[in-house]
Amino acid sequence: MLDLADAIRRAWPVLHEAIRMRRTVSYSELAGRAGPPLNKRSLHRQLLRPLSERCRSSGLPDLAALVVRKDTGIPGGGWFEPGQSLDPLGRWAEALAECFAYPWPVRLDPRLLQPLETTTRRTRDRHTNRHLLEQ
Repeated sequence: MLDLADAIRRAWPVLHEAIRMRRTVSYSELAGRAGPPLNKRSLHRQLLRPLSERCRSSGLPDLAALVVRKDTGIPGGGWFEPGQSLDPLGRWAEALAECFAYPWPVRLDPRLLQPLETTTRRTRDRHTNRHLLEQ
């Protein structure tokens, strides 16, 4: 079984380097550099989808936008959610630009390692508390 927090920690240097160099990284490069049990065939399911969820719930740019197919230079079909946008390539370009523009720390943001339900609950609690304070 994959330890997601460990996989994110191992992927972070590769993703951070891509951000710093303002480039994308292929599925095979990320899988190869982050190491087993990650592999390019299951990388999206094992790592990128959960990482995207953590990015969204933490208010961070979607790091999965950095990972692309080697043959096309764009993310695989798993990144594009059906019916989410009339311009999926434009949405991907915006997500990529947000990744490059965000002031990422050298060390991995610890919010990306927290279990998703904890992050989601904290975000919901913060929203509820702000709403109560505004009343």
